[in-house]
Amino acid sequence: MNKPFKEKVQQVDIPALGLRNYWYPAIARWRLGSRPKAVTLLGEKIVLFRDDGKVYALADRCSHRGAPLSMGKCLYRGSGTLSCPYHGWTFDGGTGKLVAKLMEGGESPLPARAAVKSYPIHEHAGFIWLFVGDMNPVPFPTDLPECIADDSKWFSISNWRTYKCNWRLVMDNLAHDQHAPFLHRESPELLFQPIFKHATRNSTELLEDGTGIGHHATHGVHVTHYEGLGPFPPPQEAWYRKLKPSGRGKDMDSTSAANAKFGLKFRHMNMLPSIALIGRPSGNFFTCRLVTPIDEETTILYNFNLFRRRGSIIALLNSLKWVFWSSWAHDWLFSDQDKVVVERIRPGPELLSKTDVGLTAWRWFMARNARRAEPEALSSEVVPQIVEH
Repeated sequence: MNKPFKEKVQQVDIPALGLRNYWYPAIARWRLGSRPKAVTLLGEKIVLFRDDGKVYALADRCSHRGAPLSMGKCLYRGSGTLSCPYHGWTFDGGTGKLVAKLMEGGESPLPARAAVKSYPIHEHAGFIWLFVGDMNPVPFPTDLPECIADDSKWFSISNWRTYKCNWRLVMDNLAHDQHAPFLHRESPELLFQPIFKHATRNSTELLEDGTGIGHHATHGVHVTHYEGLGPFPPPQEAWYRKLKPSGRGKDMDSTSAANAKFGLKFRHMNMLPSIALIGRPSGNFFTCRLVTPIDEETTILYNFNLFRRRGSIIALLNSLKWVFWSSWAHDWLFSDQDKVVVERIRPGPELLSKTDVGLTAWRWFMARNARRAEPEALSSEVVPQIVEH
């Protein structure tokens, strides 16, 4: 790969506030009580409120004098309206239209330009989701993998972590950049595993529905030697890392149960707008990590642990395994090893290498194929498979 192309890969246009025109989780359903709730999503300040069992979302700024609507109240229960705390301007939750000026009387004019922005809402998997964009919302399942969208076949256990950094750094970390065998080698999940370096043959492939890319990594190296340094893993680690020489996990190749039963081809996929979907060769489990931009310096990483429904007993066993193992070993300890490093990354010029094949492919795909309000000629092209200096 020549230098100009590498520079082009690094400079692709990926917005600092996230990809618009997609559905994102905004808040856990249980966190919205009887009072309005202020949230921020893709840099937009939004107020959520519930009336008569229905949830509404409006821009959190009164068009009169700019007071936060999240400080207001739903004074007229059953009307689906929210009143500003300052002068009582009252807005329809479904349309954002101004319906009353409570301090001016019922004959006061209600200009159309006084309307505030309203947001499409969908409640699913224990969360309130919002469509933040500049176009009519797409059907909700369009933006989610089947294992989240179809709760008749899958059930989920979810949590979230707040990162004090831009969403692009979190997404880069989840774009199959091959850091796990090194960064996480002291985590409970990998402590007794060999250092399995997926650095010799990496490839990416477009998903059949065009929503993302799948990753393959093969021909890893368990042990290697560096002149002037010695072997890796170093001697103090090598003895306990020989307990399972097969390495951690298998790919979803043509011999896996996931491929034979369900036609699944990839263990690791990245999907628009900001999803990392990582499965097991059985095809019965996926972890979906959905990166949600809050503002330029804050990101929420939602973790969905997704189990295929195979009966109540298996569901109970899966839930117990998550409670007593995965919840702390992976969702907490493993993930926080990422968090500690990613929050301290200093963005700037990069020298990409073989471990970054998945990263460069994802950046390129994301920048060229993100949904736009104005349709453009999009491309499913992914970058070449090897990056060298």
